[in-house]
Amino acid sequence: MKPRLSKTTLSLAMAMATLAGCSGGVDTGQKADTNASAFRDGISPTVRDGDKLALTDLTTDYNMALRSAALKLTGNYPTLAEIKELRDSADQPATYAARIDDYLSRPAFANQQMAFWRDTFHMGGSLSVTVNGTTTPVSLETAPAFAAQLVVEGKPFNKLLTDTKGTCPTFNAATGAFTAADCTNTNGEPVVGVLTDAGVHAQFYSSMAFRRNRWVQETFMCTRFPAESGGNKTQYAGGTYSAPWAITSISGSQNAAKPKIDFHDTSAVICANCHVTMNHQSPLFARFDQLGKLTKTIQVITPVPPNPITEMVDWLPAGEGFAWRMGQPVKDLTDLGGAIAADPELPKCVSARVWNWAMSRGDIVNDQVTLTPELAAQLAGQLTTNNWNVKTLIRQVFTSPSFVRF
Repeated sequence: MKPRLSKTTLSLAMAMATLAGCSGGVDTGQKADTNASAFRDGISPTVRDGDKLALTDLTTDYNMALRSAALKLTGNYPTLAEIKELRDSADQPATYAARIDDYLSRPAFANQQMAFWRDTFHMGGSLSVTVNGTTTPVSLETAPAFAAQLVVEGKPFNKLLTDTKGTCPTFNAATGAFTAADCTNTNGEPVVGVLTDAGVHAQFYSSMAFRRNRWVQETFMCTRFPAESGGNKTQYAGGTYSAPWAITSISGSQNAAKPKIDFHDTSAVICANCHVTMNHQSPLFARFDQLGKLTKTIQVITPVPPNPITEMVDWLPAGEGFAWRMGQPVKDLTDLGGAIAADPELPKCVSARVWNWAMSRGDIVNDQVTLTPELAAQLAGQLTTNNWNVKTLIRQVFTSPSFVRF
């Protein structure tokens, strides 16, 4: 992990900043640090003026950066030879960058990517599912393996949500090699990247397919529900409804005499703020059974006694279609995968996950560790400009001025 400033260092830095402020800048007799000034001038105003710790973040240490990079990219410390090579180099930036390229080419990098995507997807290993007394193992490795393969092989990462072939690869941890394989759980219907992965649907099986829907939102948009806002705010006893959809676009007491679940209820929490988006998507995931196999009929239940199989009217009123967002209708999972892949928030989310991993920061969803809009846009632009090559983005982050400063 990257070291933090000690309390003593921070106290001294704060004291020096105070003294400089009292004397109107640099103390008499001291020469201004032009490198520090150049560094601060290169920081976006939002960060520079909002984070005073940037004043002390002036030291470049390629040896410390190498240790952190080696642990993340290979799972081990740099060798003594690598440390000496960098220490004695006349051109440390070039030597360091060459070593990052070396790390990215090793089989160990593939193993690290498998670990990264297992963690990101909340999947890995296998799941034993018991249905009607029969227990069947379901692999939870294929979705993380497909994501890791796209990164390691430098392929466009947005294919994760659209590819129809080779989306269930196997991984050899000893060699760091991926072997392409097709998913076979869709019964002849189109495969749509990880959106039709059996392990995903087995792992996140739930009432009305809401957990599957939540997994998609949090994994690829890096935000929790509600996913949409900006409508005319309507005040109710239980809170404010602020989604752009009409509340009657989903099922509830205003368009059904006896709804199993009243998504229009406003007496407590305003459930519709989340469910106007969720209910337009969740039915698309509902035909996958507990083993993650796609069937012809709905396989999830509505969580009210006696837990009946969910009907379409439980999500949406008659005539209402599916959608990724308001104004972005979709008719099936193929359309949904295309809509997510084209969403401008996707490259920001992928970039933020890479940045937080490199910088030893917390999870962007669970820990709410977000990036500044300027940094998110910059990284997303780099990713899309390079044809969604996440491996190239990883190199850019690990060789960036931010990573080598401690």
